[in-house]
Order: sequence, then structure tokens, then C-alpha cells
Amino acid sequence: MRAVPGPQEGPLGYIHGIKRLADKKYRIVYDVPPSGGRPRHQKRETLVGVTKKQAAAARAKRIEEVATGKYVKDDDMTLSALFEKFMAQKKSAGLESTTLARYQNIFDCHLIPAFGNLKVKELKQSHLVKQYLSWKEKGSRERPISARTIRHAHETLRNALGYAVRMEYVSRNVASLVSGNDLPKAVKPKPKALSETELLKLLAEAKNPSSRSKKRGYLSSQPWFYPAVFFASYTGCRRGEILAVLWSDVDLEGKTVTIARSLTERMAFKAPKNDRVRTLAMSEALCVVLRSHKASQAKEKLFLGGAYEDTDLVFAHADGSPIDPWNFGRAVRDCIARSGVASITLHGLRDTHASLLAKAGVPLEVVSKRLGHSNIAITAERYLDVYSDRDVAAATAFDRLVS
Repeated sequence: MRAVPGPQEGPLGYIHGIKRLADKKYRIVYDVPPSGGRPRHQKRETLVGVTKKQAAAARAKRIEEVATGKYVKDDDMTLSALFEKFMAQKKSAGLESTTLARYQNIFDCHLIPAFGNLKVKELKQSHLVKQYLSWKEKGSRERPISARTIRHAHETLRNALGYAVRMEYVSRNVASLVSGNDLPKAVKPKPKALSETELLKLLAEAKNPSSRSKKRGYLSSQPWFYPAVFFASYTGCRRGEILAVLWSDVDLEGKTVTIARSLTERMAFKAPKNDRVRTLAMSEALCVVLRSHKASQAKEKLFLGGAYEDTDLVFAHADGSPIDPWNFGRAVRDCIARSGVASITLHGLRDTHASLLAKAGVPLEVVSKRLGHSNIAITAERYLDVYSDRDVAAATAFDRLVS
């Protein structure tokens, strides 16, 4: 009699204990210690955002854990152990360092102290509701916790438990059962934007760096800095999108620029947020700045010769290499502080662009497209107050027409 094929050569698509489900989605299978009186028990896990090589490495690690006695049965898994596995999966999926740090901070400061010692299978909806109420009334570690932070913690826990369901550690995600009424109401901060006068003041500061900045070689004194700040202000693009623009994306004659990629903090290029490639119209003022910048960059290329790293980037260091997004953001904050305008971040220039467009009467759907939002509702929610002012102006204009 022929033996029943095992996971090495199984008929269901498993090859060496691995089955491809979709692009960067694999299921692995391996033997685990006996459970429930069964002499042999197999565990299946679905891995998302990994390559076949990474899936094989994950399976090998699980087998090693079983062999060395480090494997923890699903019934005994604590939430701390789940959070550790969740973070390992996110790292292997290539999440940006800022996102990973945000997850880890929420786990370390809030979720592990509150739920870490509890077994995953024992977690109930009532545990969550009770803890959220306690955080709201008493804070944590003698420090207050905002409603916004509590909601972030809940969303992170929901994601971790969703991972547990996919891994078949538990059959349901109890965090998904928590009603919005059981969470504190969070007031979203209003976007901070500069006025027309403040924006002009900031651009003047960026264009004319201080002698001290030049002497110390600050980023804000580099030739690319002013054009980059000008581009950010006149397009509303995100930080990574600005630093990933190529000259081949720019049509100075047609006055358009295509936003086709973004530069991450890992200095890698990826698709723009929401995978929304978009082409934006550029004003003549922006085109003038870019033409001048292109001419200056050409001189740098000629001067450095073979030492120049020609990546076709519009905004790059003097040697052509990419600019670190975090450093760019820091340089913009420093420039803003020196200019004496309202305290905003680089993202505030994006809000400034949207705010001034709204003030000029540009339709909401046009603003939404320029910003690259996934849908117009996001734009409407974020700039509700700005467009409320336009609504008043519209009512007054209508009154003038019919009176």
C-alpha cells in the first residue's frame, strides 16, 4: 500500500511544507507536539507579505522551536508572545521603521502592561472595555492617556488579534466586537497651515539661508533645499513623494509632474500611498524654480564628473545621492523655526497647500486629487473647517445673485 503523502509532497499544493496562496502570501505546515490526545498534530499558518524564501525560513524556525522545546501551544500563548510574533511578521513584511516603532511603543507602554500576561484564548471583550474605561479615567502609570491614544491602542490590538485569527491561534477577534460607543470620543487635531504671508516669509528664509547655516553645512543651506520646499508648498506632495521625483517625471514645457513613487526612511523606493500615481499641473512660478534648479544641478554633474551618482532625482545631494526623508523633515522644521512663522512640520506645508487652494475657491475634488487621497471623504473630513468658510461665502454669493 502506498503511503499517504506528507507535506513534503502533498497533493494539495504543498512543496516542502509550503503552499503559495497568492503573491507574497504563503501557508506553511509543520508538526507540533501532541494535543488533545492526538498522537500527531499539524499546525498551519498563513503568512502575508513574505517571499517564498521568507516563508521557508519561518517554517524552519517553527520546526526548530518544536525540536528545542521552545514551541508554545496555542492554548498556552500569552498576549505578550502574540505581540512578539506579530511584530516579527510585520518586520519580515518590510514595514517602515516609523510604523514598526509606533507599534512597538503602543505594545510596550500600554498593551503589554495591561494584557501581556493574559492568555490569548482567555481575552474577552469585557476585558478591553474595562481597561479602556480605566485608561480614560485614571490614565496609565500615573500619566493621563488621551482618547486618541486609546483608540490607537485598540486598533493595534485589533490588528494583532486579526493576525492571531489568520494563524489559527484563536477562532475570533474579540477586539472587533467592541462597539465604537465603548471607545472614548477622540477629537481630531485641526490641520495647521500657514497664511499666504507666512508662506512667502518661509520661502524667503529657505531661499536665503543664513551665513551660519552655510558655514556649518546645514541641509537647509544646500542648493536643493529651497526648490524642494517650494515644490512641497506648490504641490502639496508628501515628504517621500517629493524626494522620489525624477526629472523624467517632470514636463517643464507641459507644466506637469507625475508622482509615481515614494522614498522610504529605509532609503528604498515604493509606490506612492494608496498606490495612486497621479499627474499634477504646475504653476509657472514652480516651473521657473525647477528650471533654475536643473541648470544648477547640471553644473554640479559637470564639476564632479564620474563621482556624480546620476539617479535622475530632482532633489538630491550634491553628489546625486538620495536625501534621507527624516533629515529633510528636520531641516524644514529648523527653517520654519528660523523664519518666525507659525510652528508647523513639513506635513504642514501639505495642509497649507490644501488650505490656500480652498481659500481660492478650488473645488474639493480637485484638492483631493492633488493630495492623492484615496477618496474625497478623507479630504472633506480633514479640511472641514476650511470648506465651512467657503460654504458661508457661497451662501453670501447666492444671496447677492437673487436679491
